Amino acid sequence: MRKDINKPKGKTSAYAFFVQTCREEHRKKNPEQSVNFAEFSKKCSERWKVRGRAENK
Repeated sequence: MRKDINKPKGKTSAYAFFVQTCREEHRKKNPEQSVNFAEFSKKCSERWKVRGRAENK
């Protein structure tokens, strides 16, 4: 089954934007370093949780 290239994309969540920003920051600081997705994802998730707690206070 082929994918419809004209199909609208779903809404991007705030967390997805956050992870994208984290990835861009990492690339600027370490342009030659490859990224282990599992480790990177865990670090982003921890940062997201800390940020959420700080904003709720």
